Amino acid sequence: MNSLKLVAINILIPFFILCIFTLIIFNEAKIPNIILNLAPYIFYAVSILVIWVSWHFNRTKFIFIIIPLILMHVGFEYLSSRHATSLFMYSSILFPLHLLLFLLLKERGIFSIWGISKTAFFVLEIALVVYFIFFPSVDLNSFIDIKIFTMSFYPLKDIAIITNILVSFVLIGLIIFNRYLMYNTSFLVMVLSFSGGLYFLKTPHATDISLLCMAIITFAVLIRESYRLAFYDELTSLPGRRALVEDMAKLGMKYSVAMIDIDHFKKFNDTYGHDTGDDVLKMVATKLSEVTGGGKAYRYGGEEFVILFSSTEVEQAFIYTDLIRKIISQSAFNVRSAKSFKKIYVNISGGIVQNSPKDNNPFDTMKRADNALYKAKKAGRNQVVKA
Repeated sequence: MNSLKLVAINILIPFFILCIFTLIIFNEAKIPNIILNLAPYIFYAVSILVIWVSWHFNRTKFIFIIIPLILMHVGFEYLSSRHATSLFMYSSILFPLHLLLFLLLKERGIFSIWGISKTAFFVLEIALVVYFIFFPSVDLNSFIDIKIFTMSFYPLKDIAIITNILVSFVLIGLIIFNRYLMYNTSFLVMVLSFSGGLYFLKTPHATDISLLCMAIITFAVLIRESYRLAFYDELTSLPGRRALVEDMAKLGMKYSVAMIDIDHFKKFNDTYGHDTGDDVLKMVATKLSEVTGGGKAYRYGGEEFVILFSSTEVEQAFIYTDLIRKIISQSAFNVRSAKSFKKIYVNISGGIVQNSPKDNNPFDTMKRADNALYKAKKAGRNQVVKA
């Protein structure tokens, strides 16, 4: 999936949710109170669901996002007016930074050293906010009260506006440089939703509605991430074997299958290290994802890939597959050593076949493609054999 499409998909759903909740806030007077009063219960239900799914799929990032929202909701509900105001002030500044930080931190198991360190930092964050709520610092509050803009954004402080703008620009920069696309597009909408919800906090149900909006966006991103984990290869971002099996079940009467293998891949790993081997896999995957002619690339496992051509005869599919092979063989790959860069070239071999009446299922076709790949290897590599 290309970057532009990924950005569009990941930003569309959260933005749609944000628009719905914005309309609710602006038309709050027209909505029956019995419906609005359900918002906090729905918020807690969604939050518990987020925690459960996050734990099940080892996506602790989302646990560290949803718990501050729960604590904010509890604080706004049960703290005194003075303490709730302090919570609002600190949250409006820190939560966007918190979102950005946990976007950038690598995902690890909660009981790993990395996970324990993240948990300790998270607890420290909460402890500091609680401390300054009940034991306010005059110097810190004076700094937060500094006026930067001529116009008022009440109840938000100017420093909170600056923080939200800076975090938004960092997320946009990450989008431009093609980093963390799965998350940052959605996180950008979450930052906008959070700051917008706090700005409209003066309306009666804005707290419940804005936090519910955040919880639902978090859940939507989590579900999409869980889907990606199940069907996409994490290293190459190509669809994985499970996605291949699903798509093969949908094939029609005519299709072609290409099996692809990186030539001398073990030698790359042994000579340059596994990090370079991973970079080779990512480079080849990127090129394969650009295959034309209706082909779709998958990572099958190790250094093996599959290209499915639905409704394409083998003669045409061969042309598109061989074109990709040529593109890859002509693409220089820079390997960094201790003293210099070394330019190397990567080759692939492929075997391609069209389905036959003798094939009981697409896996039989794929087995024949694998046999054709073996012939390409035996014939000297860096070629595609059509069978």
